Amino acid sequence: MASVRLFFIALKKELHLMRSYGFNTLAEFGTIAMFFALLYFGAHALVGNRGNFQGTTEALILGYWIWVGLLTAFSQFTWTITTYAQQGLLEQLFMTPWQLQKILAVEAAASFVINTFINLGMLLFFMLLTGRWLHLEPLTTFLLYLTTLLPAYGIGYALAGLAMRFKNIQSVFNIVQFIVIPLQALPVSSHPWLNVFPFAQGMHMLLEHTRTGTLWWQFTPAQWGILLTQAAVYLGLGLALYHWLESAARERGLLAHY
Repeated sequence: MASVRLFFIALKKELHLMRSYGFNTLAEFGTIAMFFALLYFGAHALVGNRGNFQGTTEALILGYWIWVGLLTAFSQFTWTITTYAQQGLLEQLFMTPWQLQKILAVEAAASFVINTFINLGMLLFFMLLTGRWLHLEPLTTFLLYLTTLLPAYGIGYALAGLAMRFKNIQSVFNIVQFIVIPLQALPVSSHPWLNVFPFAQGMHMLLEHTRTGTLWWQFTPAQWGILLTQAAVYLGLGLALYHWLESAARERGLLAHY
């Protein structure tokens, strides 16, 4: 019951911050939309009528949509830790009845709920802009979207640990946010060993769902097994690294330092 109450408090906080800094919120959405428009019309101008641009448009829409979701997942933990460090709140949070790890997880869940609705709106905008309406069954799309993003939350935990230990990791975050772009496009169907990397399997399953109408229960157990294994492994590794870096920061008395 306490966790549910904590979740709704985090949800209220996220909504309050979005309203309080409305200009920044609108600027963020505007930047995402403008960047996609530039990407789409630029690609359209280069390709023109050559090749199957219609199929490329599907991959572009889904790839960009997933990329935005991944960035949100990566940044949630990192910026939360950085903000708390700047505000001098980390030590206070360690004295609450809940572990900081649990607070981060609950805040991430609240952020995920809000951003899912926002990202759905962005997806509708992408389809309206391109004139390409994707076949998306709600339950299948949600399950694939969630499981594809779970490894990103594991990496986000690792980045949060780095932020707690080293305080400023902007350069690392900048590198990570662009590394995920080629990871989404890895040819995992022809080179199965590439499934050691996250995101591509989920992206391929989303494209298959869009192009062929495959529903969640029609995917093979092997496909779901790879996707869920990636989620579990990267979440586990991210949490382990977070715990190690958190302990290192506490032992060195770095929680109050920025």
